[in-house]
Amino acid sequence: MTLDDEEEGEEKGFEVDDERKERFMLARAGDHLMGACFECDVCTFRNLNKRDPVWNSEKDRRTLAYIRRASLDMFWSTETSTVLSNFNRLSKDWREASAKLSLGNPLPRLGNPYLEDRSGVGVALVMLEASLRKGRHADYVQFDTTRKTRTCFTHAGHSALPEDEGALYVSDGRTLRVSTVLTRSRWFEKSVLGQRKRVGVIRKQDEALSSAQVLAILKVAESKWQAETTTSGRKELATVVGFVVIGFGASLRGEEIPLVSIKGMAWSWKETLTSGYVMVALRGKFKAEDNERWHMVPIADKTKSGIDVRKWITRLMRVRRDLDGAKEGPLFVNKRGERARLFEVNGHFQELVEEAREAFPGVFPEKANLEDYNLRRSLRRGSTTQATNNKVPQATIDLVNRWRRKERAKGAEPGLSMQQVYTQVRSAVEATLEYSRNL
Repeated sequence: MTLDDEEEGEEKGFEVDDERKERFMLARAGDHLMGACFECDVCTFRNLNKRDPVWNSEKDRRTLAYIRRASLDMFWSTETSTVLSNFNRLSKDWREASAKLSLGNPLPRLGNPYLEDRSGVGVALVMLEASLRKGRHADYVQFDTTRKTRTCFTHAGHSALPEDEGALYVSDGRTLRVSTVLTRSRWFEKSVLGQRKRVGVIRKQDEALSSAQVLAILKVAESKWQAETTTSGRKELATVVGFVVIGFGASLRGEEIPLVSIKGMAWSWKETLTSGYVMVALRGKFKAEDNERWHMVPIADKTKSGIDVRKWITRLMRVRRDLDGAKEGPLFVNKRGERARLFEVNGHFQELVEEAREAFPGVFPEKANLEDYNLRRSLRRGSTTQATNNKVPQATIDLVNRWRRKERAKGAEPGLSMQQVYTQVRSAVEATLEYSRNL
């Protein structure tokens, strides 16, 4: 194994069951020399509470158990082979050197000389308690949920610091500050990493939609459209299906679709009627920015598999413009006329999926659960997968998806007019359309 095979001391490869039995259950020789301050459970308790533990107190005994767990997590952030290698090398070098040289003691004195928590142990204990809550998809919440506790304490810690505390570095327009918040300590970082390794991460991905499945949904939706006689019913149906065709055709995440602007859509509508594509216009601002941006992406009127994008967008546009009288604002709205939120549409989407699965059972996998289909990721995952299966060049897939990386990295200028953005997009429209045409 080379150094390139390690990341924070973690070896790449599989483990046998015997190796996992002792993981996170005991310390190893040399754990105390791996770069984070270690103290025994009682000393750590004293640092936190400024007193000795009361041994007949259930609360104190539980706290000591949590301290032990946090310390072991900190130790196990580094793999056994790395710990033992470091310890053996240090021991060997020290024995050989001290036999021939007068060195005194070059090792630092270990331990915390202050009666206070300087490593963030208290926050680590709060995270451990939070990790025991019941999760949505498992018996306990996921690590990514527990990690939010750390973020909250970090914000609170910075709020308590005066502005003149800590060094300030400025380079190339970026500002960096030295933080004295405990959740930034080396001990805390290692303990959180160990906790992540111990509990693992369960990824529950949304089921990807294929072109055949989207077509099944559209067939069901068409029957419902023809049978629907109320304006509100057709508006609701067009909203859900509009989500599907735009999200799938443009490879958008669910939270991005509500950014579609009716004004932006109408601006290029007539020009694109004979061009074979719909220019979808998104308008919104990214996190931590003040200025809104336009983003435009063309989608083929009709894909190779037969997904009729323009028909359903036309229906939604007609409902919003002719019946709602809307000329500006979001294309997708809820019953209150406000920008639709994902969860408000997702339930109707799942109902369509269920009906399509009953009408076309061979199109959907038997073992897929209905709750695995969600607007948040099913459309984009399915779109990208379908494009790959249909031999769409990776360069084209990247061209369609690159705007998120570019704009969130502030590579695109905010505040550009619709005309300027539209002109930029039109220069690459043929290359971009190769994506949706092949879905």
